[in-house]
Amino acid sequence: LTTTLHMTSVDMMEFSKPAVQLFVDTAYSGTSEWITQELFRDINKIASVFEMSWLTVKCAEYFTEVSNMIKTPCYTELLYLFEEAGFVLEHLKTKDYLNVAIKKIEMLKCKQQFIDKYLENADRLSTQKLDMVIELAGTDVNCVVETLTNQLTELLKVQGSSKIPVFGEYLLDNLNLHLCKKSDSTLFDQLVYVLLGLPDEYIRWASELIRKSMKEKEGGIALEHIPEAEQSTSTTVSRCNTIQNLYHDLDMNMTFDQLLDWLAVSETVTNILMAIEAVRTWNRYNVYERGNSFITNVSLLFVKLTNMAEKRNWSLLPSQFSKYIIFLYSGGQLRPLTSSQFCSSPEDNSPYHVIGCVGTCSIKPSTILSKDSKLIFHFKHPSATSCKLPGECGFILKTV
Repeated sequence: LTTTLHMTSVDMMEFSKPAVQLFVDTAYSGTSEWITQELFRDINKIASVFEMSWLTVKCAEYFTEVSNMIKTPCYTELLYLFEEAGFVLEHLKTKDYLNVAIKKIEMLKCKQQFIDKYLENADRLSTQKLDMVIELAGTDVNCVVETLTNQLTELLKVQGSSKIPVFGEYLLDNLNLHLCKKSDSTLFDQLVYVLLGLPDEYIRWASELIRKSMKEKEGGIALEHIPEAEQSTSTTVSRCNTIQNLYHDLDMNMTFDQLLDWLAVSETVTNILMAIEAVRTWNRYNVYERGNSFITNVSLLFVKLTNMAEKRNWSLLPSQFSKYIIFLYSGGQLRPLTSSQFCSSPEDNSPYHVIGCVGTCSIKPSTILSKDSKLIFHFKHPSATSCKLPGECGFILKTV
């Protein structure tokens, strides 16, 4: 600056006085031992502005040292890494620091907790910060989807029919929702249910999200991919070999009207829930396996199922099923069919209960329909409040 450009002064007003003083000291001494977390941001930027490569290297080493000193998932310490990495990304256009921060968060196995906390003030985050969250999630998009679904659910509870926050729309537009749908269909269905509760002006946008999430054909999990401990049939009750399996009796070549006609007279279908599940299985098979696009009138379907139940003297479902919802694909959109319409009591004050499929959530319909498929579920009935038996409550659905 002084010899080549003949400058006698340089404007350093954008940097703090302590940082400028430290910069001058390091320039003369050639050491960087006095860098602190408070001065790091300015020193690192000064080193880049004045193209002092040796000081830039020292700053990178200091940042790595700070990362290495974090031994526990302390949010405040990790937030410092993440925010400084964001500043470097924005001003110095390098992701090296962000990679260090992400590696540390992954090493401490606290990705979900960090994202939960970081997105508490998501409405104040720039799109670049939201992009960093997506990068942190990586293929674990469920970390973001779960947090976002919970936030949107609470928002709609408080504000009723509300506009979706800008950050929520941005995250959903840029997340790979296909990965969520593939790895956790229950979580994906919960997100879809929330989106369907948004005002009408968002329906087209929500439908496009759902369509994009289905672009890649979801793969099933073959039996050989299930851990050996879960493949064993030694724990399967012997009488399961005599249980009729509705899936195997479904003729997937039937039209929708033919399916309803068959349900109305089939001896295999003995209750309203089996009829609902048959409709869902037929619907998913035709969408996923055959790529068929058709319109399902859910309101008309409700009327036909109700009439079917009356004619066949089927009992109504218990109130615990009032929060059980299935989604049918119709014209590229998801349409909800709520079981509360078929319950003896429309309201159930118990918490929302999910039957979780263990390790097989992405099984596709053709796998379910195979003769050698086995699905393992965990489920605790709402009335079971004091179960002290070892292990997890659950059941095995073995197709035979």
